[in-house]
Amino acid sequence: MIRYFDASAFAKRYIHSEGSRDVNRWLRAHGAATSRLTEAEISSALARRVRDGTLSARARARALDLLRSDLRRVHVVELLPAVVEGVHDLLERHPLRAADALHLAAALALHARLGRTQFVVYDQRLAEAARAERLHVLP
Repeated sequence: MIRYFDASAFAKRYIHSEGSRDVNRWLRAHGAATSRLTEAEISSALARRVRDGTLSARARARALDLLRSDLRRVHVVELLPAVVEGVHDLLERHPLRAADALHLAAALALHARLGRTQFVVYDQRLAEAARAERLHVLP
């Protein structure tokens, strides 16, 4: 089994919030995967926190170093044309933002290739769409 972490879940490793303990435990316990998009989304979230004064530039640099290290250890689903193509039908069926549809398409592509996949997500709308697509959703 592999767990696919969308950016809302993966970010909890670098920005402490409710669910961070679970995310860290799940990342250690089983195979983990995410999309290449997660890297940009987390970098954006960290930069935004520096701008609003809730994170120091030094803490951002440490978090980015950890993110880069983590991305070398997890399965990264690249945003290849076959993955992106899956977005169109998902957007027709579910009221998702583009980035969320890309994460769901990546998780579904991974599931099609590897079998049983758990989808770790903290966004309710995306979680509902993943359930409707028959993925097992955590938390």
